[in-house]
Amino acid sequence: MYKLLTVNGNPKLIKGEKLHDKYLTAILHLAPSDISGKTVCPYAKIAKCEEGCLNTAGRGGIFKKGEATNVIQKARLRKTMLFHNEYDTFMTQLVADITKFVAFCGRKDKTPCIRLNGTSDIQWEHQKIDDKNVFELFSDVQFYDYTKIPTRKVQIIPNYHLTWSYSEANDKYSQYINKITDNIAVVFRGDMPVSFKGRKVINGDDYDMRFLDPDNVVVGLKAKGPAKKDTTGFVIDPTIDIIAVA
Repeated sequence: MYKLLTVNGNPKLIKGEKLHDKYLTAILHLAPSDISGKTVCPYAKIAKCEEGCLNTAGRGGIFKKGEATNVIQKARLRKTMLFHNEYDTFMTQLVADITKFVAFCGRKDKTPCIRLNGTSDIQWEHQKIDDKNVFELFSDVQFYDYTKIPTRKVQIIPNYHLTWSYSEANDKYSQYINKITDNIAVVFRGDMPVSFKGRKVINGDDYDMRFLDPDNVVVGLKAKGPAKKDTTGFVIDPTIDIIAVA
């Protein structure tokens, strides 16, 4: 049905939609960092999130015998190359997919939500088609993302919610936590703390729709897949005020 977006293909999204059943989320997955030869994650090497990236978690990391790249990875690479090499075609298809998704949600009496950076960190506020970005073209749709780019300024976009993703892999990068006023996502190894850097920690694994979170919190995410073995500073080992998280 959709050539770029995925619906009901992410276990966390499905879990969250059971808790908040008025919403339905579509997500765009691209080949992260510079896997395609051109980067879609400009801060990946600074924040050291490449090795712990969820790109190969879940079905994205399941390979059949003899496969060098599975079908999901091939699809993500194909979409990424389309974005870089045939930008107008990509954007036209993205608008078509969003239009279909919004119509589908209308028939199902669901509120559409869209996450365009499932495994990328593109500044969609600057990507235009007919001189408008997707937030302007679909002003009634709630968009949301995580980002490693600390300088993005999207507060004036009413239907786009961003959560900044923290890392201690780079000292200068980690200091942005003192400047970021939006909510902050932190990947923890093992149990999550009650608070982190003076902010209350909420369990971000309960649902993915970050625009539903209260303000001024840390969104705690449990290390998954390859992130469990990360030692770069991207995954944080909590040391104080520990509570068990199921």
